[in-house]
This record gives sequence, structure tokens and C-alpha cells, in this order.
Amino acid sequence: MADHEEWISTGLYLSPGMKTDIEFPPHLVGKNWMVQIGCQSDNFRKKDVLKRAPVVCERFPVDDDIVQVWNLWGGLIYLVAPPKFQVQRGAEIVVRTAVQAPYYKSGETTVYHWLMSIRGYPAPWAELEFENLIITLNSEFIRDLERPDLVAEQWDAVMRGMADLAAKPAKFPRKERFVADVQISAGFMHAGYPIMMQAPSAPDLLKLTGKKDPWGPIHELGHNQQLHVWEFSSHTGEATNNLWSVFILETVYGLQWSDALGELKPSNRSRRIQDYIKGGRKLEDWSVFVALETYLQLQEKFGWDAFKRFFGAYHNMEGVPHDKTGKMNTFVETFSKVVNRNLTSFFKAWGWPIEAATEEKLSGLPAWSDHPMAQYA
Repeated sequence: MADHEEWISTGLYLSPGMKTDIEFPPHLVGKNWMVQIGCQSDNFRKKDVLKRAPVVCERFPVDDDIVQVWNLWGGLIYLVAPPKFQVQRGAEIVVRTAVQAPYYKSGETTVYHWLMSIRGYPAPWAELEFENLIITLNSEFIRDLERPDLVAEQWDAVMRGMADLAAKPAKFPRKERFVADVQISAGFMHAGYPIMMQAPSAPDLLKLTGKKDPWGPIHELGHNQQLHVWEFSSHTGEATNNLWSVFILETVYGLQWSDALGELKPSNRSRRIQDYIKGGRKLEDWSVFVALETYLQLQEKFGWDAFKRFFGAYHNMEGVPHDKTGKMNTFVETFSKVVNRNLTSFFKAWGWPIEAATEEKLSGLPAWSDHPMAQYA
């Protein structure tokens, strides 16, 4: 049961302009369920250059026991469950006319049936559904995929790692989604539900360990883990999500930080710190990889378990301030208590606005006096 709406895949495709009737059990009628035709949910009405029509998804309310649906552009057929809705076991939904799409589901689809028939199904869109992740991409990219089970194992490990660092249950309440498109609304990829990506990059999601650069997809998955209570706009929007990138690269892919990304080579890390110090430790310059460096220094001293305990502490925390200064001081107080060290001098060295009240609260803890920023005091 998810806190937000959830797309439920059917493994079926509706051809462009084609109509079909879908039969629903009475307990779903009039309960805010929807039928969605199409997976490309980005809206381009305000874009000057178009590679596809601005809107290619259609939704229909489930307001009767038989709902007729269609879409000029065609698309995969989804049921859209409203937030916090639980489906009764044995509920049957019948799609009267549709085209079979290549659809692999962990624990249900065998590799034999995938190879013998499913990957050759005629629909132009395919889906791979794993434990906590669903990948939707053009069928041409999966026609030669022989071991979807190995791809599943790899992404299962990644997603469990995502949950582990966030101090959340290994089973996501709502599976994350990647959807490939010929055009997306922002960037090379962008976070959300679904995470949208440029179609030519979609085959990279199917590559196994040692044959891919996983930074981009995990960067976006990290965005979906960020919480406003420990985020500091506009500084950390492109920083704290990369904690998950670094964690997964290290713990799942077995890569050294510096081997995974040039920005994390020791020489580049040192240069950024020195440039920041020379610039006067101005908080407006504390963002992206400069901000990430602060968190990486904490990790190098206290380890990933400290971050897991830190994120876990926020799950049930009440009364977190809404202003940036208040949130930053709450962060310092919380992390200090997690590691049982007074971290105020470290964060002050980074230019954080540490309040006297915070220093007083933490004065009884052992000071971290030999932190890596002490040399720049």
C-alpha cells in the first residue's frame, strides 16, 4: 500500500486509435481508480521544439464496471491505483482486446518462456518488473536480452542498497519506475514517478556489472530518497542524492569512488575544498560536489552506518524547523548525537550558520578537533 498513486502494469498494449473495453469488479468502481494508456507522461505543451506530441498519455476514470478506453497514440495499458488503496485478493480485471507486450516479472516469468516467446511479443513497448523497480523501454532494446533474471538480480541489489542507506524496509511500498522517451521535460534524466530518461540510454539499464556506468540512474533514484527535513535548498539538491550514488558504487558494484567518477579523484576533491576556502567559505558557493564533499568527509570518518542511523533518526522526528538555518542546526545536532561527537567546529569550518544554542547543546560531547577542515582554520 503506497502513500501515492501507483501504476500497475498489465503487460498489454493498445494500438494507436484502437478502442477496448475493460471490466472491473464492483469494489473498484467509483473509488478513484484510473486507466492510463501510455507510459510517456512528460508534458511538452510549453516547449518550442518537439520530438513527439506534447501529451501522449490518456487517463480514464473507473466510474462503471465496464470502461471503454482509447488513445490516438496508443500505449501500454496501466491501472492507476489511488493512494493507500489495497486490492482484494482474487480481484479480476478483464481487458477485452489488446496486444501482448514483452513483459518480464521476477518470480513469475521464466527465462525459458522469455526466450521462446515473450521477448518476441509484437507491442513496441516492453517492461521488466523486478522486486522494487520497473523498467519501461522500446521493445527493440530487449529483443536480444537473454538473461533478464541476471539484470533483475543486479537491480534488486541496487534497490535494497537504496533502502539500506535510507534506513527503510528493503521492500519499497511503491516500486520505482524508469521510462525511456524520445524527449523528456528536463535534463538527460529527471527524477520523479516515473524517472524519465532519453531513449538511447535505456539499454544501459540492462547492462551487467563491469559493463556500465551506473552513476546517472542511481543519481536520479537518489533524488527520490531526498527529504526536505534534511535538505537545504538550494544547496544540496544535486548533492545529497549522490550519497546513494557513492554508496551503491562502493557496496554493490565494488568500485572505488575515484574510479567511478572523475569528480571524486583525490586531486579534484582537494582542489574544490581549496577553491571554496579561498572564496571565503560563502554558503552560496556550497553546492553540488562542494556540498557533497562535506558529507563524504563525514562518511570517511564515521562510516555508512552513521548515515543510516542519521537518516533513521529523522523518520519519526517531530518539530523539525522549516527555515534553512534551523534545519542545518538540527542536522548538526542530530549527526553529532548519532556519532557521539561534537561536530560544530567541523560544520563551522564549512561556513554553516551554527547557532550558540546548538554549540551549548553539544558542549558535553567529545570534540572532533582533528577533522579534515581543521587545517584551513
